[in-house]
Amino acid sequence: MSKQNGFTVFRHQQKKALLQKLKARKANGFYREGSFSDEVIWQDRKFLFPSPKKKISAGMWVFRSVMNDVRQYISDKRIREKSKLPVNRWNDKLSNFRGKITATDIDHAYWRIAFISGIITDKTYKKGLLLKDKSLRLAALANLSSAKEYQVIKDGIITDKTVVLKHDPILQKVYNNIRYTCYEHMSILADLLGEDFICYKTDCIYYRDTPKNRELVQTYFETVDLEWKQLIEPERPKKEKQSGTNQPAF
Repeated sequence: MSKQNGFTVFRHQQKKALLQKLKARKANGFYREGSFSDEVIWQDRKFLFPSPKKKISAGMWVFRSVMNDVRQYISDKRIREKSKLPVNRWNDKLSNFRGKITATDIDHAYWRIAFISGIITDKTYKKGLLLKDKSLRLAALANLSSAKEYQVIKDGIITDKTVVLKHDPILQKVYNNIRYTCYEHMSILADLLGEDFICYKTDCIYYRDTPKNRELVQTYFETVDLEWKQLIEPERPKKEKQSGTNQPAF
């Protein structure tokens, strides 16, 4: 059992025992089943029960490490949220472009930005890159801000009634700043590419394929210490029904 930052991690098999305890005490609380872990909130404490899948349970450390790092990061700072930017952006003039295109994708974009911004430590960053399931890294960052829906536990019984519980607004700002930093880099490149810019989608930018354009994009990413990969003959991007949404794409 490990207890840090207001939550306790148990083995998945121990969830049944805790729920039986709440039932015997006719206690009130909240319950949620998630992709990576199930959660119980009782007496202002959160209990996490990681998925029994080995690669998930072995990677649950990343949630604690990220939260520890972020708590330290905000301890001596006044966090101001960056200007909101769209997760996707299109050049309408080239939305149906049929010429040769290419795309450059930022490697582990949010994770890298969190590191170079000082939000997570070098140790957390490097260890996180070894996770077999990269979605755990994204989930650990998104956990800073995500509002989650829980079932209400009333007198020890899990009911059908639900409630949405929100996270600390300061942590929300930290996560938004990671996202908006990514979109800011994309917007700068879009402006630099000018009429050759086609679109960007979260952390991948599409543009007319020329040696000059490739060099421009790659040099920019290297200048701002972001790692990248060039997509050779990528699938042509499709425009979203509602472009400009600010929800992260995982």
